[in-house]
Amino acid sequence: MNPELRQVANGFEHRVKSFSGYDVNGYRFHTTRHEQSRPNRRTMNSRVFTGGLDGAEYYGRIEEIYELRFRGRKPLNLVVFKCHWFDPQETRRSPSLGLVEIRQDSVYGGKDVYIVAQQATQVYYLPYSCQRDPRLQGWDIVHKVSPHGKAPSPNAEDYNFDPNTYDGEFYQEEGLQGTFEIDLTGAMEMEVDNEMDVDVDEGDEVENAKDLALLEGLHIGNGNDDIVAPLESVEHFDMADSDDESYDPANPDGDDYF
Repeated sequence: MNPELRQVANGFEHRVKSFSGYDVNGYRFHTTRHEQSRPNRRTMNSRVFTGGLDGAEYYGRIEEIYELRFRGRKPLNLVVFKCHWFDPQETRRSPSLGLVEIRQDSVYGGKDVYIVAQQATQVYYLPYSCQRDPRLQGWDIVHKVSPHGKAPSPNAEDYNFDPNTYDGEFYQEEGLQGTFEIDLTGAMEMEVDNEMDVDVDEGDEVENAKDLALLEGLHIGNGNDDIVAPLESVEHFDMADSDDESYDPANPDGDDYF
């Protein structure tokens, strides 16, 4: 027999540890008594759900959290939840809406009220805001909580209809009737029919003597940008490329000095 199985078969100590809260499966669980002792609490962590071996779904609230220590040489501890379970026969399901409703005033009649902590999934219950309808009175909607740092996995309830055989109507909100235009050309200086709506910038007036000489030389060159006629009025005209990193304004002729 497996040593751990033999240790479990020998039973656990009668003295157990009790906790008011326990973290497992990405949830933080609290006992109902602990929550009731905090009147200004912002969270409710005592509601629990687990699936039964009989295929039924059990919803309830945690009453006690115990740590069991099994006898033996090897430390072997097990945390269990003692829960108040609602009657699974008093559960309503709406597959078309994906809703599960329970009655918190019902009581499970079985004696097996303990579950291992790793079997617990956290949920919370919300009553209907409209209690005038007798069909809604006493019923709460079940909401499953996603574990911290983990997105919920898709299940069959997320895809509870076949679009090929679905006889109902899919709701699609209709758009606005007619058409309309939004004019942003003035704010964004957009072109309309290849014409600008704003005034064209005529540029700055050229006043520098060398720039004027360059422009005059371009006109004398008969439209050839590569031919610049010499100007008597300008003794030294710098035609070096300003992007050329090898160009030195202090040595425009490129003479070598030793």
